Amino acid sequence: MTKRTILVTGGAGHVGSHVVEMLVADPSNRVISLDNYFNGTEANHIPGAEYRRGHTKDIENLVPETPDVLFHLGEYARITPSFDDVRLVYDMNVTGTFAVVEFCRTRRVPKLVYAASSTRFAIEGDGRHQNPYSFSKSTNVDLINDYGRWYGLPYAICYFYNGFGPRERGDGKYATLIGRYEHLYRNGEPLTVVLPGTQRRAFTYVKDLARGIILTGEKGKGDGYALGATNSYSIYEIAEAFGAAIKMVEGYPGRSESAHDAVKARDELGWYPSVDVMNYIRDFVRTHPRP
Repeated sequence: MTKRTILVTGGAGHVGSHVVEMLVADPSNRVISLDNYFNGTEANHIPGAEYRRGHTKDIENLVPETPDVLFHLGEYARITPSFDDVRLVYDMNVTGTFAVVEFCRTRRVPKLVYAASSTRFAIEGDGRHQNPYSFSKSTNVDLINDYGRWYGLPYAICYFYNGFGPRERGDGKYATLIGRYEHLYRNGEPLTVVLPGTQRRAFTYVKDLARGIILTGEKGKGDGYALGATNSYSIYEIAEAFGAAIKMVEGYPGRSESAHDAVKARDELGWYPSVDVMNYIRDFVRTHPRP
């Protein structure tokens, strides 16, 4: 039986590792991960997948195979640190993604699936200009859409909303919120909430995001597949759910709301969120007594 070759950039990262895990479960798939391990880790490696270390800007040399589908998740993916890391953002998200899109064009890859950022839609559609990360991600959406117009590139674009769940990074500069709160909770430290605390997010379970981008690859065409949880919660509500001390701090709060329209993902892909973040936090607290 001829196997289908699937390339996942960022396959050792939070969401990417779950994408790889779901894909290798099908014995008809040969799954290759390309990751520079800036935020990914070998601890996220999944048996049965092939792992290659390197930058996406070098994809042409690192991947001699022409994949049947390419899931592109391998980018810089943090908002607040992106102000200080603007050179890294440009390197990974502009230079790297251009190389990926060109690879798909010149190799005639049957389908490119891009994991875009929901921040594009914030602030009445002006979210792309709020920080270097959002700008780069929005620019890449424009690039891929235009490659579809200019060259007939087959593609589909989905939008991630605040992933949480297993393999989430909880320590250091690049920790994401739920993982960071779990880390602080385990250490008996107060949970820090950036003022005003009313900013809301549609926290979406990582395996739902992975399932969603795979469905986008199978059924999606073009732009606009929002993969976001039905309910949104304020950052203060999230911290409060842990039942720990809360410390309000100054900082960059980001957008005030995470409103989205998941109708296209539901109707065309059959996608739906399966885990509510509040239930996830309650289970975590129940199984992790405070020190």
